[in-house]
Amino acid sequence: MKIEEKLMGRKQVLSFTAFFVASSVVAHAEPISVEGVVSSESFIFQPQYWPNPSVALLDATDIVSGRFDSFVAADNQVLGRFVDPLFAGEGRYRIDLPIVPPGGRLDLNGDGSAGLGIFTLVSAPNLSSDSYLEQLEQYGGLFSILLDQRTGAIETGTLLLFSEDGVEPFSAGWGEDGAWFTEDDPQQVVPQGWSVARLNEDGEVIIDLDPHPEIHTIEAEDAASPDFSDLGYVEAFDALIDHLRTRYAYSEFRGIDWDAVTSTYRPDVEAAATADAAGDFYLTLNDMALSFEDTHTSATAGYLNEAINSAKQDAELSRFGAGIGAEALVVSDPDAGILPGDMIIVSRVAEGSPASNAGWTEGTEILEVNGTPVGEYLSTLPLIEATGVDELQPYLRAPRLFRFPDGADVTFTFRTPGDQDAQTVQLTAGDYMVPFEPSEPAKSSMPIDFSSVGGLAIVSWRNFSDHMLSKIAVLEEALQIESETGSTGMILDLRGNGGGLVELYQVMASYFFTEDDPMPEQPFDTYAYDTDAGGFVRQFAADRTLYAPRPDLAFTGPLVILIDQGCASACEYFTQHLQRLDRAVVVGQHASLGAGGFIDRIAMPEGITFQYTAGRTTFPDSSEPNLEAVGVIPDVRVPVTLETLAAVRNGEDPVMDAAFDVIAELSDPRLKLTSTPWRWTMAATADLEEVEIDAPERYEVTFSEDGGYTMQADCNRVTGDWTLEDSMLTMSPGPATLALCPAPSRGEAFARIMTSSNAIDFNGEALFIVVEGDEYRILQLEGYASVR
Repeated sequence: MKIEEKLMGRKQVLSFTAFFVASSVVAHAEPISVEGVVSSESFIFQPQYWPNPSVALLDATDIVSGRFDSFVAADNQVLGRFVDPLFAGEGRYRIDLPIVPPGGRLDLNGDGSAGLGIFTLVSAPNLSSDSYLEQLEQYGGLFSILLDQRTGAIETGTLLLFSEDGVEPFSAGWGEDGAWFTEDDPQQVVPQGWSVARLNEDGEVIIDLDPHPEIHTIEAEDAASPDFSDLGYVEAFDALIDHLRTRYAYSEFRGIDWDAVTSTYRPDVEAAATADAAGDFYLTLNDMALSFEDTHTSATAGYLNEAINSAKQDAELSRFGAGIGAEALVVSDPDAGILPGDMIIVSRVAEGSPASNAGWTEGTEILEVNGTPVGEYLSTLPLIEATGVDELQPYLRAPRLFRFPDGADVTFTFRTPGDQDAQTVQLTAGDYMVPFEPSEPAKSSMPIDFSSVGGLAIVSWRNFSDHMLSKIAVLEEALQIESETGSTGMILDLRGNGGGLVELYQVMASYFFTEDDPMPEQPFDTYAYDTDAGGFVRQFAADRTLYAPRPDLAFTGPLVILIDQGCASACEYFTQHLQRLDRAVVVGQHASLGAGGFIDRIAMPEGITFQYTAGRTTFPDSSEPNLEAVGVIPDVRVPVTLETLAAVRNGEDPVMDAAFDVIAELSDPRLKLTSTPWRWTMAATADLEEVEIDAPERYEVTFSEDGGYTMQADCNRVTGDWTLEDSMLTMSPGPATLALCPAPSRGEAFARIMTSSNAIDFNGEALFIVVEGDEYRILQLEGYASVR
């Protein structure tokens, strides 16, 4: 009776075998629950980036065995709960241990019986909002173990063990090789039931049988975000430079001389310290950050710091506080051979302004400023936002082209529309404002937005960093509607998307892949600083793949992604990932911002945060950055001209229009017909009886773009021409062989049906031929890649 009460109290329903194990387990002390604290010193550990945090024990037998190519199934997880809420409290959790846990078992003593279960504690954001950790969620958080970032091997930490028979061995420490779980490890027997294995950094394993052991998450020292906020200006600056010397990811790529950086900016920091001028200190850090031309590197300050806000405003007004009453447009038209920076024209002029009085109109071309060619002069102006992408720099300097100190006299050489001769005029800058008109389509203020236009699903979201659960929920809703209505394609509008978390981008990208055709988790090589190595090392990359968390919502149809110069970081990784897998066509007027890598943030005095690129990525097996200073290059370019600008001001969207054109092309059944050879795999008789076709490779047809086809009908070969009107396919027979194919053969039926006029339809990767008046009602053909 006591055993039954104990089992009921732990809410377990066990078989006779499990009863036997349980009765043996209680013969000695063992853990019955686990508690501890989830914590981190990284800036990313905050509610914005950790929505819906979960805690669980995950089966770690694969990790211990050196296998990293799969995720832990839902039924191999032991879920826990926070008893003191994360972020609102200490972040204390509790996990009640089942008498017999799920998960795999290892046979470490070689007796042929796998009896040792191994688990690691993990806490992570639960982006899917279900009851367990799915796919990437399992590796996007904090663990009770540390893994070597170069090999994936366990370095130190705490594991939970479950021995079914009390005879299973486990490492007692590491041997001469200094690595866990290798052949030279000394061994110890694990007690039956639950126990805790603490793997010390000195190579010793201590088995803990405390009924309520404490197990905390741990993280590497490199993961902690530095805090120099308690130092003086000069001391904080010196500490910042010392940190960046080793931890900034693109020093070599950008050729940064840190001694030169110090000599350039430290005197201004010293002056700010002497004057106790927080604003000057901020401006110096900001200027230094912008000098790197790295989108991820910046200095920011809270809006409540009046001294810094005042200094920022005064600095801008002193150099660019007045104008001449005109706006500039950087023309880009690759089809016409005009690259960004080749041509600068006037897009608007204010009435009564110096520009208007000089005869400037829309389309006036600016040739020189103060005797300097306009492109060269433009390159001397500060960027309004840092980027290393050459084609974007003119756009990010152009807003200051016609801005000067109040009262400044400036000489311009220009050419008005229709004139061949250039003119030169001197204009005086003053308070001349150009009335606002939109220069880009209006963006939704919602974190994520969904609409359906002309049978197309359009989804847009502004970043990968906030409202994470809502973004996934709306994306799923859009995909659900798409699956019910059968839309012809989907457009993802990521213009102005400032990026965010890698995990969120990968989860959202996975919805466009199926389990049969998944996406690789790691399409690029990643490098991060390693303290032991004293430099940047290539990170271990598991060979895992991702697919839609809800398979019924996986979208496999035509996909277009819209980008602009505001698409940065995770937005770029998302786009480039799908682009390189040929899963999406990218449309835009500009390359993206070129923010390649992973960031860290440093707390500085006066509430200033200095953000920098702490990890870099490259193309696989290459030293070439995949995004940094390059960005994502659109597959389809929409020109930047007065015509496209006028369309936007009239409420149109030329980039979206181009996306509709791309979807129309991708949805064209002719394109799908010619995309692959097709093999006959299934048929339905007139009585709708399904017939599986043996040896599909003997029944194949290839449609060429020039209107011809080649068909293999068992032992015979047929050629001819094809046409497609609406959904009616007509294949006119031409030359053919007339051999008698050995039985059983369906070659005659295949050739007879295909070389007639039939309706066709596509369903996913399959082509269906709808037949009239034949022994077969429907033929199903599949693309060669699907059946080979």
